[in-house]
Amino acid sequence: MSDFMRNLPLSWKERRDESDVHSDWRAEFDEVILQAQLVETGLGDEASDPAQALAAGLRTLSVEARSRRKIPVRLLSRAVLDYLALAREASVTPALADRTGGAVALYLAAKAPTEIRAVTRGHALRATDADWEFGTGPVLEASAVGMIEFLAGRSLTPPRPAPQA
Repeated sequence: MSDFMRNLPLSWKERRDESDVHSDWRAEFDEVILQAQLVETGLGDEASDPAQALAAGLRTLSVEARSRRKIPVRLLSRAVLDYLALAREASVTPALADRTGGAVALYLAAKAPTEIRAVTRGHALRATDADWEFGTGPVLEASAVGMIEFLAGRSLTPPRPAPQA
């Protein structure tokens, strides 16, 4: 197969196992909520007002999610962004599964404002501490959390060009 055919939609790309591909992010959402609960429990009565507000927002989001048949990536992204803010407020290093971080980063990259897309356009984005990468072109990299926060507009630190091999 010629090289250009590999990049066409619905082309005859090499087959690989895609049995775990789905549109319901419930398991990943539940994991994020669990991680947020662990952070909240660790805060105890010492939680700041912003931390309490974030934890309450995540509880509300969790209740809303239970009424849905499927959890879309949009809702997963909201939960992840609130969880990252809660972890930052609590001075805790967030635990984020590779699959969750990659899905959220891809979603945020697709809906990012023009200023952020101007930085990432024409590049592949790679997490330095997780097993995900998407896009084509020269590679820009950052930690998974750093990439997500930049794509969400919560950080002014853009991903950096990957070192030349």
